[in-house]
Amino acid sequence: MSSLQAIRDALQQSPDNISLLLLYSRACLEQLQLDEARESFEQVLELDAQQIDAHLGIARVLFLQGESSGAAVRAERVLQQEPENAQAHLLLSRVYLAEGDRAKAIEHFDRAAMIDGTMSDPALERELGRTARDVRRSSPAPLNLEAMASSEGPEDSELTLDAFDEAFDDPPYDWRPETFYTPGDPNRFGTTFADIGGMDELKEEIRLKIIYPLQFPDLYKAYGKRTGGGILIYGPPGCGKTLMLRAVAGEVPCNFLSVGLHEIFDPYFGSTERNLHQIFETARANSPCVLVFDDLDSLAQDRRNIRESQVRNLVNQFLHEMDGMKGENQRVLVIGATNQPWSLDPAFRRPGRFDQAILVPPPDAPARAQIISLLAKDKPISNLDVEALSAATVGFSGADLKWVFDRAAEMTLSAAIHSGQPIPITMDRLISVAQGHAPSTQSWFEGAQESTHAATPDAYTTEVRKFLNAASTQREP
Repeated sequence: MSSLQAIRDALQQSPDNISLLLLYSRACLEQLQLDEARESFEQVLELDAQQIDAHLGIARVLFLQGESSGAAVRAERVLQQEPENAQAHLLLSRVYLAEGDRAKAIEHFDRAAMIDGTMSDPALERELGRTARDVRRSSPAPLNLEAMASSEGPEDSELTLDAFDEAFDDPPYDWRPETFYTPGDPNRFGTTFADIGGMDELKEEIRLKIIYPLQFPDLYKAYGKRTGGGILIYGPPGCGKTLMLRAVAGEVPCNFLSVGLHEIFDPYFGSTERNLHQIFETARANSPCVLVFDDLDSLAQDRRNIRESQVRNLVNQFLHEMDGMKGENQRVLVIGATNQPWSLDPAFRRPGRFDQAILVPPPDAPARAQIISLLAKDKPISNLDVEALSAATVGFSGADLKWVFDRAAEMTLSAAIHSGQPIPITMDRLISVAQGHAPSTQSWFEGAQESTHAATPDAYTTEVRKFLNAASTQREP
């Protein structure tokens, strides 16, 4: 069954579903079934005369049919209602280019590029001889914002504060992010999902909540789903949670904001809550955006165990900000990582907050083999047996495996210095070091088992119990 036919069948069940009609209209447009696309867009306008996407869709149909003046009129009407509509500016750029007005075409293209940080149109960029990424870099405001994001010293503080004030005029912000990546920032691509073994469930969950909605917005609207939400990733230390957070920056096609604890906590009363609020305001002002908190347990402690009023106020403020993410237009994905999920306030794990909890366990045998191969690269190891070393390191975290290689290298280097000649790292030495090292994850699972024993079942406790039961009944070979 074709995709068009599938949508037609869905429309028979829900003929007045505007999101489905828009999805069908755009599918017709992509397949150049222009008359059917226009008819469907007009059906949307009968249901909602102010539907911007339908007006813009008809403008695109007119342009493809060679009626550039009619397309321009429609696009200008859209801009009267929404002056910051990037797609309308992009269409006008194509219209003016077709009519030979290159200056106007460039003006509207640049405007679209500045409004939408994810915009890219390779065909139009080739014709204009400029790219959206270059436009954003050459414009004063985005350039200063990138300088602000990459600031490394106090000599940059005046420039970055000015840039931040220009970018966010209302309200005035005295907090500015240290790690803020725009879509075209080359510094964000150092680590991607391809550099991380395993964690497929977490990768797909991130795609479902922030990547796919940006790629298929109409499909998500048709299913009543929105961009953003909350994901809690937890597990033993050293198993790749922080690395995964860095990789998210290289994967998502939107703004990325990562916050350190030192950017939040402030000794003055009320300042910590204010800083947290401004962080969320920054993410909302730059949506779609991914907002990352590592060491979440320091910010979201269980209020039943807190005596200091300032810490309780911080937890309450965090909960309030998470509730503020539920609005229709709040396209922000909040990702929190913690080693101690049992210390979090239970309110954070309710639906609408961090309702998706994903365990990042120690690497299984295939993942350990992949990590071992990466760690062994460019090291003088004789007769490396990946499977044997993987079998000797059951329960080891990625950090544990790195320690095994580092310790074996130190011991071999010491022997080489005393003998006066290079000595390879042997498998016997690697196995010996591994056998003498207790997995650092063991104490974590003991704490997890104790904390979940009498806890109320939720996404976190259910997953941990399932993992612990599987580990106790089925050991790796």
